[in-house]
Amino acid sequence: MNTGESSTSSSPVKFTTNSPPSSSPLPTPRTDDIHQLFNYFDENGDGKITASELQHRLKAVAGDEVQLSDEEAEMAVRSSDADGDGVLGFEDFTKMMKEGAEEELREAFRMYSGKSEGVITVKSLRRMLRRLGQSTVTAEECKGMIGRFDVNGDGVLDYDEFRAMMS
Repeated sequence: MNTGESSTSSSPVKFTTNSPPSSSPLPTPRTDDIHQLFNYFDENGDGKITASELQHRLKAVAGDEVQLSDEEAEMAVRSSDADGDGVLGFEDFTKMMKEGAEEELREAFRMYSGKSEGVITVKSLRRMLRRLGQSTVTAEECKGMIGRFDVNGDGVLDYDEFRAMMS
């Protein structure tokens, strides 16, 4: 299995995955899982993912929900291509996935915090759980959920506490 050679990039691409970032307190995806996904995207097995391969495989996985234009696929590769060779090596691909997972987590936090000042309150948690079909959840239950992860004891969850809760 050729994993390619590259270093990390400082320009993230919004490529989302259900795998959480390994540089965070979230569970780390197994290296085998990342290799399998990388190999799936690397259609010709050369150890590199081209913009075309990224575009084609992403469409195969996500269907019509996520489609990249030629320009978007090129931009996604360019923004994550640390060594400038025009393709994604294994390290580039891994970093791209981590950054996408971090953005997913931040978006989930925004959904749960609602209109509050960057924190999840009992009210915002209860509102989101009701939207998700848990209409019988009480304010007291939400307070208990928050209390288990409220490290600083302020009665709300900030992003770092939310992140710990999601691990």
